[in-house]
Amino acid sequence: MSRVEAILVFTADGCPHCRAIVEDFRARNVRFREINLSRERGEMEHLHTLCWEHRLPVVADHERISIGFRGGSSTFAELGLE
Repeated sequence: MSRVEAILVFTADGCPHCRAIVEDFRARNVRFREINLSRERGEMEHLHTLCWEHRLPVVADHERISIGFRGGSSTFAELGLE
């Protein structure tokens, strides 16, 4: 699946907001690619090409970037990513 064609959802283990958005997208049959930064640390650079935010989840939908889910987000520090 091409990065351009898919909605990208950057997540991390232990983030309740990340888990909630993934569950919501799956329940609504939204096609997306999950990039778990806890498991794919090399993708952090990819995230930083899109935005400099240090909170998750991050959703990249073509040229639009959104941070958090339903008003909640977790910091990189809280998730052990910094």
